[in-house]
Amino acid sequence: MKIKFNKDMSVDHLSENQKKIAMAVLEGATKIKGSDYVLSGGGCKAFYTPDEWVDRGEQYGTASALIVVHDGGDLAPCFNHDYMSWDHMEAVQDALFEIGYFAEQCTSWYTAIYRLSAA
Repeated sequence: MKIKFNKDMSVDHLSENQKKIAMAVLEGATKIKGSDYVLSGGGCKAFYTPDEWVDRGEQYGTASALIVVHDGGDLAPCFNHDYMSWDHMEAVQDALFEIGYFAEQCTSWYTAIYRLSAA
């Protein structure tokens, strides 16, 4: 599946594993939006490493694998329960589960991605 996104969704600064996670998020969002849709962060950088998050002075999600900022962007319905877009949330969670991760909403504007624990 071809995924189209603008500069807000850049993954160039991420590690290979973080890129894999980010691409799973984008793939899940694209399944709902359609492959012709260009995903946008609404002017916000979408993906932060935990180190970048600590440098910003943020306190939640710092032990995660990746931070997703979705405030005002196309990823908001995929993470923010206030949108009640269950199909969006399920598509992204399913994509993350496939690679061994899950999303935990920290606030209404960002979400932390964590590795699933071994059962």
